[in-house]
Order: sequence, then C-alpha cells, then structure tokens
Amino acid sequence: GVECPHCHSKDVQVRTTRYRGYAARYCCLNCKRWFNDFTGTPLEHSKVDLARWVYLMRELNKGRPLLPIAREIGVSYKTALRMARIIRRCLYFRRLSEPLEGEVEADDIHIKIGRQGRRCKKRPPRRRGLKRRGRGTYKTDMPPVMVLVSRDSPRIAVVMLPDASKKSIFKAVFKRVKPGSRIDTDSWKGYRILGAIYDHRSVKHSESYVKDGVHCNRAEAEWSIFRPWWAGFRGVSRKFAHLYLAQYEFLRDRRYRTGMEKLYALIGFVFILVARCLMNSLLSISDAFTLL
Repeated sequence: GVECPHCHSKDVQVRTTRYRGYAARYCCLNCKRWFNDFTGTPLEHSKVDLARWVYLMRELNKGRPLLPIAREIGVSYKTALRMARIIRRCLYFRRLSEPLEGEVEADDIHIKIGRQGRRCKKRPPRRRGLKRRGRGTYKTDMPPVMVLVSRDSPRIAVVMLPDASKKSIFKAVFKRVKPGSRIDTDSWKGYRILGAIYDHRSVKHSESYVKDGVHCNRAEAEWSIFRPWWAGFRGVSRKFAHLYLAQYEFLRDRRYRTGMEKLYALIGFVFILVARCLMNSLLSISDAFTLL
C-alpha cells in the first residue's frame, strides 16, 4: 500500500491521479505533507514524464545512440544525456546483487579514457610519442578493465581498476567472486595473489591456450563484443567511464532474456517505488509507447 515517506504513516489520501501524466499525488493526513510516486526515487526532481523515461530505457537496451532517441521523445540531447547518466548510475550502485561462484574465468585489457567535455588548462597539447612503458593506470587515462565470466551461468562482472597492482586485483575479485571458487587466468604474475582464498589455476599462453581443462577463452572472447560496443561512444570521459561499464555489465548479464524482461529489470533497478507508481498509473507501458 501507499505509505508516507516522511512519517511512514498509512493514513494517506489520493489528491491527484494525473500528476506528470502517469503518477499520483498524495497528502498525508498525519503530518500534512505532500508527496508523489517519484518521491524517494532518482526521478524525484525530474520534469520529464514517466513515458519518456520508459521509452529511453527501452531504446538503451537496444544499444541505440542518444541523439535519435532524444528527437523521438521530444527532449534536447543534453536532457537525454542526463537521463542516461541517471540510469547508468542506478545500474552501477545496484550491480553487486550476488557474487559469482563455481568456476570463473578472469582476464583484463586496457581502455582509453580522457577528459571529454572538460577544459584542461594545465595539461599541454597532446603530441606523438607519449606512449609510456608498462601497464597504464587511471591517472594516465589507460586504466585496466577486468572481466569475470562464470562458466556455470551466463553472468559476468566488469570492473575498472585504478591500476594493475595485486591489491587492486584482489580487492576487485573479492567483491565479485565468492571465496573458495575456482578462478582460471593466464600466467600473468598479478593474478598469483588470488591463490590465497581461491582455487587459482593459470595457463601459459605462449605454450598452450588450454591445458588440463584450464583456460580463460570465454573471458577473452568477451572482449570481441566489448571493444565494438565501447568504440561506438567515440571517447568516454574518465569521470563517467565506470557508469558505461555498469551498463555493459547489465546488458551482457541478461543477454538471454527477452527485450521486455530486460526492460522490466531495468525499471526495477531505476525505480525503487516502481510497484506503487505502476499500480496507480492509469496507463500501461504499452499505452505509453503508443502515445509517443
């Protein structure tokens, strides 16, 4: 039922059922304060109605760019970009639902990020010959990204590391893989620390890619899907790179679900009070699409 978010009283009266098109407004008879279906959600201060939010979430699941989506829903590109960032931020903070377990494969690559959209007065102009030796870091705009792929389920986890140190690798894996699981990696020495709490096995790629059932081929094959998806953004700011990775993890983690199932899952991630919002709305999601 409906509950006041301020005093948690159930003595609530519905005053308006067409607020922002699909939501309702309520008045708490106990504390005499007003609230609506968006109160307490990431959309609390947004002026865009619910139909446009749902439409944008559905099109993001398809991998479409934001510019044509903004034209279809009748908002500016700046507004659509802000809406997409709110959705990606919700996915980022709710991505750690359950840790991976069983047999897990791990692999890493380095991605290029920068200061897109930010003025860099202190940094001199870029020129050729700036490539540094060794592995890149977040401060040098070349952070490592690790992918963890489960063999027992279609679930994956994608995480951006500040650097390639053993401490960063162990901290990232410990949050996303259940202790005691088996982890297969390559023979890079940075993964050796995983043997402390995991059944760590490695394979030397200079000799073989599969040895006694130990391989990380599924994790390496994931990069063939990630690289074209990442290149489609034509440069990502280092400030929001982790949000894009959270979106990719959401799409790949639910790749075997239908489009409507992924849409409802995304709505559940974004709207904390979505059940109340949809029950009190006068139009369904399909009706909202026809109106747009």
